[in-house]
This record gives sequence, structure tokens and C-alpha cells, in this order.
Amino acid sequence: MPRFHFEVRGAERFPDPEGVMLRSRASARREAARLSAALMRDYPDVFAEGRSWSLCILDAEGRTLETLELQPPPTG
Repeated sequence: MPRFHFEVRGAERFPDPEGVMLRSRASARREAARLSAALMRDYPDVFAEGRSWSLCILDAEGRTLETLELQPPPTG
């Protein structure tokens, strides 16, 4: 099974040095969606600041495979 890493990027980078073994890239996409939802739920103040963040799926060699943009919720 391949190892995938999930790195959060914004004003700062938060690498995932351990990663997780998953069956496929599709499994990594699902894990990234779950992680994104958990980040938005657990850290609402960060996202309420209006800054954009991204969650990058990286392979074992550190190459970016996909990027999910985490947009702050609309105001007003």
C-alpha cells in the first residue's frame, strides 16, 4: 500500500511527516475530505479570519498529487 501525506498550507506550512498508508489515490482523496472537514470544524476561528488555506495530498517522495482549497465561509 502506498503512503500519502497531508500537508496544510496557508500563511504557514504544516507538514505531515508520518503520513498514512492507504489503498489508493481515491482513498487519499476521501481522507483529505474528512481531514478538511475536521480542520474547519475544530479550528473555526482560523477559517473565520478570511484567509485561504489548502490541503495538499503528497506521495511518499513529497510530490504534490492534488490540492484541496479550503475557503473561509462567506460573511454577511
